[in-house]
Amino acid sequence: MTTMTNPALRLLGAAACTLALVAAGHAADTPVSSPATPPRPAAAGQKPAPRPLANRLQAICSSADLNHDGSVSLDEFHQDIVRSWHSLGPDADGYVPLSGLANVPRMGKGRLKRLAATDKDGDGRLSFKEVVETRMAYFEAADTDQNDELSLQECVAYERQRRSSKP
Repeated sequence: MTTMTNPALRLLGAAACTLALVAAGHAADTPVSSPATPPRPAAAGQKPAPRPLANRLQAICSSADLNHDGSVSLDEFHQDIVRSWHSLGPDADGYVPLSGLANVPRMGKGRLKRLAATDKDGDGRLSFKEVVETRMAYFEAADTDQNDELSLQECVAYERQRRSSKP
């Protein structure tokens, strides 16, 4: 059995229709910490407090921004998709079974639900094509100025709009 690491979480949270933007670090609802600010330990039995949306997106964007210019280009986004996909350890047939994702640390029910939505053919597994299509749809929707780059501001605005339009 392949062990999935943080890169797996990156892709999945993003690919599942949430943060398909830069998902190179963590899913949108995964608490992250910067090197300068260590995470605060939660009291026994408590979940850590969620970080503000902009902080989570900043961590995601930073990890996908390979040239450190403050935005994620289409090329960097493509590289991130491929890198994240390979980190998932697809099976010999080139799929990632959804059933195995429940064992991934910090994989909540909401994230699993979003991932299931990425499984367009309903076969219980993610294909590279399904992940790419979902992530690219996010990129295209979030890139409001159509310059083939995602800025943190575009990502935050898109996520807020997307979340406010949920039923």
